[in-house]
Order: sequence, then C-alpha cells, then structure tokens
Amino acid sequence: MESSEAEALILAGAGTVWDIITDAGNYPVWDSGVSEVSGVISAGGRIRVRTRDGGKRTFRLLVHQVPGRLVTWSGGLPLGLLKVVRTFTVSDHTGFTHLAVRETASGPLRSLVRKTLPGAEPALNGYVAAVKFRAELLSFHLEGAIFSGGTSTAAPDATTKPMQRTGTTR
Repeated sequence: MESSEAEALILAGAGTVWDIITDAGNYPVWDSGVSEVSGVISAGGRIRVRTRDGGKRTFRLLVHQVPGRLVTWSGGLPLGLLKVVRTFTVSDHTGFTHLAVRETASGPLRSLVRKTLPGAEPALNGYVAAVKFRAELLSFHLEGAIFSGGTSTAAPDATTKPMQRTGTTR
C-alpha cells in the first residue's frame, strides 16, 4: 500500500471547511486541478470527477461520510487490481480547523499507475492550500472577524490591524 498526506491549520470554522469540501458544484471554481464534479458528496453517494490534466477521463467514486468530520472517496479497477481511497478529516479547534487529506493506493497495479501519473503529494498539498485559502476568505467576508465573537458580514474598518496567521501545510 502506498499513501500520501497533506494537512493544514485553517483560520475558519469547521462548518465552513466542511461546506467547501462537500460542495461538488463549486470544486471547479476553487480547485485548480478539477474541471468538473457531478453528483452529490453525501453518505453512500456516487460522484464523477474530471481533472484538468486527465483529458476526458472521468473518475467514478463512491462517497462515505461521517457528517461534519470525515469524508472518503473510493474508486479503482475491477478485481482489486487497484483501489484508491482519499480521506478528508475535519477537526474543530475553536475558531481554527485542522484539515488532513490522505490518499492510499493498493492492489497489484498501484506501482504501474503511480509511475504514469504525477505524484499524489503535490496534488494533495495544492488541494489543502486551495481549501485553506477559500475557507479563510469566506470566513473573513461572510462570518466577519471570527475572533471578535461577532458574525458581522461587514468588512473590518481601516483601523483593524492584520492578524498574524500560524499554521502549516505540508
């Protein structure tokens, strides 16, 4: 089995992050690697994902989820020749959200497929960075300053000092 992982600490509520990763229709808007997602990202659902570098190829994936906490997309080839599972884990940390995305590949054809496709790690890092950017942007504009305790949709006034953000994406 091979696996890759990326994670980030996001300055936004877990609900905002969850809404982003489960909104199939908006993936092409913010995820530069995805050109189309059809279907509904919900427990027991099936989705089709088309990537920008995959040409006309569509990945058909089965969705499992624990609402608000965990989503998995799984797909592969018949007879267990290849199975790929991408797991998205969302953890709330009072104003911050930890997002971890892990992709595992198993089966006898995993090495062959990995050699012909670009590495999963750069794609996962790009995905996590895109979710972080969108969540923080939406949180700031829609929820107001999350540390002020308010839910004002107004932009901060000119006297507001920018906050230093800490967190890692790996």
